[in-house]
Amino acid sequence: MKRIVDIYRKEQRDQVLWTYIVSLGGDGSHPGLADFKKEALRLAVMDKRGSLTNLDAYVHLKIIK
Repeated sequence: MKRIVDIYRKEQRDQVLWTYIVSLGGDGSHPGLADFKKEALRLAVMDKRGSLTNLDAYVHLKIIK
């Protein structure tokens, strides 16, 4: 299952810093929205977009095929 997740700074919610397409659940599991958010934030920190204390994410509800 794939979902679009926007990353932004907590103090600037009107500006998207980066967008990820996160793919989870290929192993038969059923990930929730929180799982997609956690994975996107992990990727953003790895990509040096900011720290977890400064970043937040919005998971789009539409599933991408």
